[in-house]
Amino acid sequence: MTKQGWTATVSTALFVLLIALISLMPVPFVSWTPGEVTDLLGDRDGQPVLQISGASTYPTNGQLQLTTVAVTSQNADMTLPQALLAYALPAQTVLPREIVYPIGRPSTQQQTDQTQQMVTSQRDAVVAALLAAGIPVTPLPLVTQVSSSGPAYGKVEVGDLVTTVDGSVVSRRSEVQTVLSQIEPGTVVRLGLIRAGRQLEASVTTVAAQDDPSIPKLGFELENSYQHSVDVQFGLDPEVVGPSGGLAFALGVYDELTPGSLIDGRNIAATGVVSVSGEVGTVGALRQKVRAAQRAGAEILVVPAGNCADLQGFSTPMTVVKATTLNDAIASLEALKDPATADQAPRC
Repeated sequence: MTKQGWTATVSTALFVLLIALISLMPVPFVSWTPGEVTDLLGDRDGQPVLQISGASTYPTNGQLQLTTVAVTSQNADMTLPQALLAYALPAQTVLPREIVYPIGRPSTQQQTDQTQQMVTSQRDAVVAALLAAGIPVTPLPLVTQVSSSGPAYGKVEVGDLVTTVDGSVVSRRSEVQTVLSQIEPGTVVRLGLIRAGRQLEASVTTVAAQDDPSIPKLGFELENSYQHSVDVQFGLDPEVVGPSGGLAFALGVYDELTPGSLIDGRNIAATGVVSVSGEVGTVGALRQKVRAAQRAGAEILVVPAGNCADLQGFSTPMTVVKATTLNDAIASLEALKDPATADQAPRC
């Protein structure tokens, strides 16, 4: 072989090696792909996914799909060929890693946050469904954290609902703060609590806040919550996290708590964040959830009205209905039962 031949061979080999090395190097991107779906009206491991007690329930029929999105793991790397392939495929989306996984946030914290979002999503969806079904719900502050060095430790527990503060009836976190603002640090405060369905009273001596000695503290944190007589359990895979299942949860609970069948034998999917008042908020990765719903055979997909722009130029054989409230979604699903009223359901 001539000198020029050796040079060309070595150069080619080095070029191929360089391309291979570049292909294996991680790039700062993650992908969204269509995930698994769960029929909230079906079974998982031999048990109903949705289980309700404490109220009359009614038979349902059909399927109500909870859609999910598969995301590149925080601990996994994405190579350049993988990123390019995901970018080219219509059912996938490529995003900068820091958008999904903020720099400096440990993976354990990310998982904890997403799990808490799921807990909040289910709790708010249940309240919204109960209100839509006409079942009484009482707003009450919920104890979410108790300081081990604070005066309430051993007297107040996480999960307690606060009903009164020094005889004043409270229903929101802000009302507790208003009552406390009128007393001095070192004052004994009587708290009315509900713990595991039982009413009890605790006396706690307030202490001065470290940053402002004039502010009294009880040593626990509160958030707005609700009391009702209905117990709802969702038997989902623990890996399913995040807030976007709220609309599907609320529709499933509402359907079981009201006469007749809202789903009415159909295969329906839904996605959207739901507040306790029934407002439907937007979600991410809508296109991937559309594909997941299609794969599950859904005929109808209910999405937040604020997400309709995400579907421009994106085709699907499903009927895509938009909703701004839970009641909107219920009305649309009722209207779609009858061809004569189907046009009343607003589409994206």
